Amino acid sequence: MAEGSGNQNFKSITGMIICIVIAALLWLIIKLTVEYTVTEPFAIRFTDIPAGQIIQNDNYRVEATMTTTGFKLLNYYRRVPKNRVIELSLKDINYKKTNFETYSYSKRFIEEKIAEFISTTTNEVQVADELQYFVMSKLASKKVKIIPQTSLDFERQYNYYGEPIAIPDSATIFGASKDIQDIQYLQTEVVYIKNVNQNIDTKAKLALNENIQCDVNEVEIVVNVEKYTEAEVEVPITIPDGIHLHLFPNKVKIRYIVAIKDYPIINDISFKASIDPEDIFINETLPVKLELYPNTTQIISINPKEVEYLIIEQ
Repeated sequence: MAEGSGNQNFKSITGMIICIVIAALLWLIIKLTVEYTVTEPFAIRFTDIPAGQIIQNDNYRVEATMTTTGFKLLNYYRRVPKNRVIELSLKDINYKKTNFETYSYSKRFIEEKIAEFISTTTNEVQVADELQYFVMSKLASKKVKIIPQTSLDFERQYNYYGEPIAIPDSATIFGASKDIQDIQYLQTEVVYIKNVNQNIDTKAKLALNENIQCDVNEVEIVVNVEKYTEAEVEVPITIPDGIHLHLFPNKVKIRYIVAIKDYPIINDISFKASIDPEDIFINETLPVKLELYPNTTQIISINPKEVEYLIIEQ
């Protein structure tokens, strides 16, 4: 008998709780369908700022009066305050200069964005001031060289022919004076290509610091590629004027790598080897230095690197 009474009490309590929950849900639904009028703040973040300009103040705010249902207002209140932000693209709003650095735009752009934010229509959003204002200043500027960055994996015998080229080869950067004063050049993002055996023409973005703006976002990178071979020449060692020496040996062999297309036009007169007279009387041998060689070649070795000498008395 006691057990049956306990079950009856449990069912009664459960039924009561269910009724309370249903009543609460109905009350909440009724409240959310009711129309409310509230005035709440929104932060404004400007985007697509023109190159060469900066909006330094990041505390722009606007108060909007919203007359709409509780369901739609939930789109505002369910977000934490730091996420109640309206983004305004300067490409999308018609703004105009009102004085030296102050610009204005119609409140309708804000109202449209707020209506979109809470998923309602613009006739349910009202911003008080017809014109909204912001301050946009010119940045310091500087023209710098662009250096292309490449990491190429060449097929056998192929290699760079000259340095990679960026088109355009320079750009104008904008920023606070302290941020750009030490920047002498810009680099591109690294271009990675494998099994290279022909010229390359590709695109690469510039690697920019977040505090820096630039009038160029992407450049063309051109890399000339050639097939190379190994060659060797023997050239006499030049003795400076006024110095009387016998060198042993008086010639050196230079081994170098050259593009096949340049092979016919490079010979012994393309190179010049010499000794430094300041080393005479100091060392028993004189180092050989290469004064001249084609910039399209890569020197592998000079043999010998040092020569013996005998001073000739006059």
